[in-house]
Amino acid sequence: MEEICTTLSAQLCEAGTGGYKIYYEEELLDALPDDMRNRETLEAALKNLSGGGYIDVKYARGNAFCICSFKRYEPVVKEEPAPVEAAEAVAVNPAPSIPKRFYAISALCAFAGGALGGCVAAVLGAVL
Repeated sequence: MEEICTTLSAQLCEAGTGGYKIYYEEELLDALPDDMRNRETLEAALKNLSGGGYIDVKYARGNAFCICSFKRYEPVVKEEPAPVEAAEAVAVNPAPSIPKRFYAISALCAFAGGALGGCVAAVLGAVL
């Protein structure tokens, strides 16, 4: 998808940025690779570019698209972290994780304690 967005964005930015222009489906499909030249792929690429803030699609009626391009699409390159050697690795003890069941049991015990305390107070109030 990034290759498609890159070529489509290049074609849209060729015409200039900053103003809305009418593009027809055929000229936009010419920018796509032969094996992916269909309307669904075109619409997905336009949606991706629009979501990233590279273009704004004012309307799409029939085979005409009113598009304003803002900037050229630049794919995000994910950098992998450099491997850490054993000598450089720092042993960090993560905080012990508390299971969710512990919280449920604690809440149940607190509720039972409150109910028992209320019963004791009621019995003492009735007797005294």
